[in-house]
Amino acid sequence: MRKYKCGRYLRLSKEDELKKDESSSIASQRMIIESFAKFQGLEIIKEYIDDGFSGGNFDRPGFKKMIKDIEDGVINCVITKDLSRLGRELYQTGRYIEEYFTDNNIRYIAINDGYDSLLGDNMLSMRLTFNDFTLRDVSKKVKSSLTAKQKNGEYIGTYPKYGYLKDPANHHKLIIDPVASLIVKRMFEMARQGNSCYKIASVLTEEKVPIPIVYKKESRGALIADNDGFGIWRPQTIRDILTSEMYIGNMVQNTYNKVRYNSKRIRATKKEEYIIVEGTHEPIIDKETFELVGKLISSKSLRKQREQKEKYLFTGLLKCKECGHNISILKKKCKKSNSHYTQCNGYSKKGKYGVCKIHRVNYNLLEEDLIKIINKICDSYLKEYNNKKLTYDANKLLESEITKIQKQIDILTKEISKYDTLIEQIYIDKVGNKIPEKTFDNLLSNYNEKLEISSDKKKELLEQKEKVEATIKIFDFESCKTAVRSFLKTKKPSRELIVNLVEKVEIDNDNNIKLYFKFPELTSYLR
Repeated sequence: MRKYKCGRYLRLSKEDELKKDESSSIASQRMIIESFAKFQGLEIIKEYIDDGFSGGNFDRPGFKKMIKDIEDGVINCVITKDLSRLGRELYQTGRYIEEYFTDNNIRYIAINDGYDSLLGDNMLSMRLTFNDFTLRDVSKKVKSSLTAKQKNGEYIGTYPKYGYLKDPANHHKLIIDPVASLIVKRMFEMARQGNSCYKIASVLTEEKVPIPIVYKKESRGALIADNDGFGIWRPQTIRDILTSEMYIGNMVQNTYNKVRYNSKRIRATKKEEYIIVEGTHEPIIDKETFELVGKLISSKSLRKQREQKEKYLFTGLLKCKECGHNISILKKKCKKSNSHYTQCNGYSKKGKYGVCKIHRVNYNLLEEDLIKIINKICDSYLKEYNNKKLTYDANKLLESEITKIQKQIDILTKEISKYDTLIEQIYIDKVGNKIPEKTFDNLLSNYNEKLEISSDKKKELLEQKEKVEATIKIFDFESCKTAVRSFLKTKKPSRELIVNLVEKVEIDNDNNIKLYFKFPELTSYLR
C-alpha cells in the first residue's frame, strides 16, 4: 500500500462568512477532514488555509503554497471537505482534478461529494458544473447587493480615493487623510494659479511625493522602482484628481466593472453608468474652487487645441490607419529653415514596446499635395455639377457599398451561429464525459476567441452600414457647392476652409495617404 502524506486544504469565501453557515466554517472543515483521515488511517502532515478567498479563481496564497509543496514532494494527497472548497469555477477546477493531480500522481479526496481520484466518479463533471452555476448565481447576487450599497452612498472599495481613509468605526464611510489631503489641496491651489497638469506632475515627481499606489501601499505600488521608489506622477493622474467629485464630498463609484464573474480583470465603465451620491463625506475642496479649476482645465485644453489647429492646416485631421491614434505634426529646427514631419501618437507613447510604426512623412510636401488634390476634386465637381445626376450617381454608389457590407455581415452572422453551436455541443460532450477536460478547454478557448473576433467585426460593419444608410438621400449639393466655391476662391486656403471640406486624412504603415471628405458628394471624385 502506498503511504500518503496528506495536506488538508480549507477555504472560506467572504460570501460564506456572510451566510454564517457553521458547516462551511474553517473549524468545521478541519474537524470533518480530521475525522475522515483518522477513520481511513491517513496521515495529515500539513494544512493550507485561504480564509476570505473566492472559489472563482486560484490566485490564493494557501492554494499556491500547497501547489509548491506538491511540486517539492512534500505531500502526495489533497483532502477537502467537498469539491467546492477546492474551487467553484468549472474549467480550472476540472483541470486541477483531472489533469494536474493525475499528472503529478496526487490522490485527491472530496469527502462530502464522495469523490476519490483512486476510484473516479462519472458524475464529477455534473458536480463541477453545478458548483460553477452556483458561483455565477452568487456573483450576480453579490453584485446586486454591492450596487444597492453604492446607491445608498456606502463606500465598498478596497483603497479609497487619494486624500481619504476608511473610517475605522465604519469601513463604508470615508474620512479625510490628514497627510494626503494636503497634497490634494496643493494640487488644486497650483491649478487655480494657472499651472498645467503636466507642471503639477513634474513638481510632485521632483519633490519625491509618493504616487497614490505607493502612498496607499497597494500591491502594485510595491513594484514601483522609478524615482527611488516614489514613482512618477502622470498628468492624467493629476487631471483625474482635479476633476473628481469625490473631493467635494460626493461618493463616486461603479467607475470600473469586472470583465467576467470569475475574472480579476476590470474595465472602465461609461460616465453615464457612474453611481454618484452627493454629500456622503467631508469635502477636501470647496465647490467654488472645484468648479473654477474644472473650467481652467477645460479652457486650457481647448486653447491648446486651438493653438495646434491654427499652426498647421491639417492638425487634428491626420489619423493612423493601423492604431487609430492621431498623427502629430512635429517641427525640426535646421540651420537654413525649419522642417516639419508627421509621427503617430500611438508610436510616440508605446513605440519602444513594438506598438505601431512611426508613420513619418514630410508634412510640408504632404500639405502641398493634399491642397492640389482637393483643388482638383473641387474643380471637377463644379464643372460636372448637375444636382439630379449627382444625386442618382451618389445614391447608386452608396447602395453598392451597402450591398458589399451586407454580404460581409451575412458571412459573419453564419460564422457566429456556427461557433455558438460548436460551443453548445462541446458543453454537452463535456457533461457527458465524451471529451477530456484538456480538449474541452482548448476547444472552448479557440471557439470563444473566434466568436469574439467575428462578433467585433460584425459590430463594426453594422455601424458602418448604418452610417452609409444615413447618408443616402440626404445629400446637400448646394452646401457642398458653396463650400467648394469658397475653397477655390482663395489662393491660400485657411484651416477653416479645409475643416469645412475634409473629415480626415489617413496614413498607413507604408505611408499611403487616403483622403476622406465631409461631403459624400465629393467621394466619387476620389475613385
